[in-house]
Amino acid sequence: MKHTAIVALATVMLACGASSDTHINKSIKVADGDHKKGSLRSVNGTIYVGNEALVDGNCTTVNGEIVIGENSEVGEVSCVNGSISLDRNSKASAVSCVNGSIMLGGEVKIDGDVSTVNGEIRCKRETQIAGDLETVNGGMKVIETRITGDMSTVNGDIDLLEKSIVHGNIIIERDNKKPRLKKYKELVITVDGKSKVKGNIEVRGDEPNVTVILTGGGEVLGEIINAEVVRK
Repeated sequence: MKHTAIVALATVMLACGASSDTHINKSIKVADGDHKKGSLRSVNGTIYVGNEALVDGNCTTVNGEIVIGENSEVGEVSCVNGSISLDRNSKASAVSCVNGSIMLGGEVKIDGDVSTVNGEIRCKRETQIAGDLETVNGGMKVIETRITGDMSTVNGDIDLLEKSIVHGNIIIERDNKKPRLKKYKELVITVDGKSKVKGNIEVRGDEPNVTVILTGGGEVLGEIINAEVVRK
């Protein structure tokens, strides 16, 4: 799991607060069609990137959301406390968040990983993710989405819908660090609408409490390890 690296983002972002290219208590807006050179950073503000815009650097916030419009291209998109959304046919090199949801519109392309610690991830039709898709505490719902790497979570349901494909594995990290008297909540992985997992579904831990539902032509081509399987 990479969530330790994601949490470290908070420290990095706060350190950037004094730099000359960081806006404090102020939002940043890139107009439709604009070309912005360099990275955009905001503390206690929102970053808006309009339609058909280009940002040659990264977009990062502490305590603010990031909104990327249609047909736009940016570098890495990351935040500490706030949501991230990319609209239709936009592109980013990677997307990460500590506390907040991530929403990817149709035909969005991500060259690397998409990850959040506390928040959900939603992917609309024809989204392509070249890396991994990861949460710790939050569900993942993808529709007609192609994921080249792995999917992983600890406490989030997973829905693969309408011909979504995971080329790697789905990994559920339910290890033995949980206090003995506390059980993990039930976690459900649904593979529906002719979606496919080309690798394995692996649940790690002695008390997994995970159910895999295969329905509507959904398939797992590898093994399903340490989980209950329901076929409908």
